[in-house]
Amino acid sequence: MAKTKIKKEDLIEAAKNIPLIAKEEGWVLTFDKEEGNLFYSPRRIPDNTELCQMSDEYAVYFDRNFKPCGIMIESFQENFLKHHKNFQKLSNEIFKGRGKVKEVNPNKGNRKEKTEMLSSFIESNLIKETGTNLVVV
Repeated sequence: MAKTKIKKEDLIEAAKNIPLIAKEEGWVLTFDKEEGNLFYSPRRIPDNTELCQMSDEYAVYFDRNFKPCGIMIESFQENFLKHHKNFQKLSNEIFKGRGKVKEVNPNKGNRKEKTEMLSSFIESNLIKETGTNLVVV
């Protein structure tokens, strides 16, 4: 697939739509302990999406209409939380327990306030950390 240059302004505008899209589509937080990646997305990321690296930590799935379809944070515990130490305890509380993959819905459950806080931070921090011209990979 050919690489496409995307303007910073277009990425930021698309990222600003994530909170509304996430709420409408019921995005969940999924942490794969084995891989170390955190996903904030629908339970299943739609086919025909492209992954765009937004910063060193964030990548966003976009469909052909440039609609955000999910966020991936690579090395969530080993890298991301080391740069955002104030969310380490929150993350441990949200993703506690056994199992290789932990999924939580920010709008449901007994940890609702904590998961809403983490998902809101992910959304706002993504916009802040977006770089200049990026390449879809």
